[in-house]
Amino acid sequence: MSMSTWPVVTCTACGATGPGRAKPGLCKRGYARARRQTRPCASCGQERPHLAAGLCARCYRLSRTRLVICPDCGEERPVWFAGRCERCKRRAAAKPGVCAACGKQVARLWSGRCRSCDAKSREVTGACRDCGDLTRLTGGLCKACRLFRWAHPAGTCPWCGRQQPIGAAGACRSCQCAARAIRKRAREAPRPRPVPSPAVPPPLDALAGYGQARGWAPGTLHQAWRAVTAVLASRDELGQPPWDAVRLRRFLNERNLVALRAVEFLTDQGLARGNPQGAFDRWLAARLATLPAPVAAEVRTWSEALQGRGPRAGRARQTRTIQGYVRILQAPLASWSARYESLRQVTTEDLTAELVPLTGATRLLALSAMRSLFGTLKARRMLFTDPAAPLTGRRVQPPPALPLDDGLRAGLLGRLHGPAERLIVLLAGVHALRPSDISALMLDDANPAAGALFVGGRARPLDRLTGGHLRAWLQARHARWPATANPHLLINRSTGGGTGPISRSYIQATVHKAGITAQDLRADRLLGQAQASGGDPLQLMHLFGISDPTAIRYCAEIGPPGQNRDNEIAPRTLGR
Repeated sequence: MSMSTWPVVTCTACGATGPGRAKPGLCKRGYARARRQTRPCASCGQERPHLAAGLCARCYRLSRTRLVICPDCGEERPVWFAGRCERCKRRAAAKPGVCAACGKQVARLWSGRCRSCDAKSREVTGACRDCGDLTRLTGGLCKACRLFRWAHPAGTCPWCGRQQPIGAAGACRSCQCAARAIRKRAREAPRPRPVPSPAVPPPLDALAGYGQARGWAPGTLHQAWRAVTAVLASRDELGQPPWDAVRLRRFLNERNLVALRAVEFLTDQGLARGNPQGAFDRWLAARLATLPAPVAAEVRTWSEALQGRGPRAGRARQTRTIQGYVRILQAPLASWSARYESLRQVTTEDLTAELVPLTGATRLLALSAMRSLFGTLKARRMLFTDPAAPLTGRRVQPPPALPLDDGLRAGLLGRLHGPAERLIVLLAGVHALRPSDISALMLDDANPAAGALFVGGRARPLDRLTGGHLRAWLQARHARWPATANPHLLINRSTGGGTGPISRSYIQATVHKAGITAQDLRADRLLGQAQASGGDPLQLMHLFGISDPTAIRYCAEIGPPGQNRDNEIAPRTLGR
């Protein structure tokens, strides 16, 4: 079918109106994209629409790139497929006309504008990738760095080790600017200080080795260098080190610089430090911003008492405990603030009404938080009576463990795409690991060749399904982070350049993509094994390393012996 005979349709994918396929309702471009099969690219390894030769569109174009002599300009430039370079193609496509911005008649228009107006439209405000100055940029560089690149040949800077234009002083422009800044501060100081040699601050000397030891990519090292250079050049604004890590992140984010690796390096060098108390104070202030001033002041007094402050300082609670108390009381505090002006007016009936819809461990946590809140305010003589004193609670049994639906369990892996996501679901659904156990796994703990997985110092047999996805993840891990120094089994974009584990919230969010929680997966696996073993708690303790009360509780949940499932049903069903 020629393009002239194609019907005019409105594409359901991109919304454009033009020739296309009427039955699927797609334009020509959308129809071509829909027919491309999504599979891993043989070059970059990412799952992208297949174009040709087993490659995605980006890798196929790069594979056809050749450095040849352009027939139009006569220069050696990269050429895609065949013909002219991209610059000559743009020149040939440019037509004479009137600039839409300044109104001048020019010989060539670039996107409807003259050359100068087109260059101005492409300028952005940000930090120069060479010197770190916050100014107008063209191509990521300020005007001074662009002129420096044109006037000096490229080479390896002896101070920073980068491939940059080398000036008359024998270094790149950013290192020369840092050296001049150090000399200027030394001259302006009341006591002259010796200028370090080489003229780069000592932390920058260690940045290259620090990044190489952690497997940073050259682009990551370059961005971290820019960020650290900007921090060291702004000591007058930031003050003397050590700096607050939160303030450094805010400082770098305002200048569109990478903050994660730079702050991590400065913290290890002793030039930055974390402030957990400041982060908690900001979190608490955001929670109390919606409450009236009297109620917010009373809750703040309670939180200070939990932190061990005040005239009668007691044992300080952990920050997570205080955050859990405040979260569970957020809804009751909002309800009481809408009716009362102060917590002095809250009665025992009000507390009981808030506890009625709660059950299990949630009810016990809310009751404990209420008794702590009103007991503290009564001890500080901010209340006449304690309305939570008559309330009592007893230890309740945990809710019964329920198996997952067979249809939901069969389609879990089909809802996930990445090898890391599938491995997380298998570790929780087959090996009954908690999120903390999954994030703590090391590379040495996984041995797919021997078919063993070490958890808590104990070896577990590795089933075929989990072993296959483990090998796929190790291959993807090596392809994306070939030189990473992180010893943990699972890493992501945030931890690939460091040595820390992934967070439990990352694991929970990954499992939520499959429409389930990690606790439900673990409970389903333990319940299935209890049914398969006929209610033998010793087998559960041996396989999963759980405590005897937990094993007895899951064995008590199983039905009649005739309803037992096969021992391998969880791994086999998850793989479908």
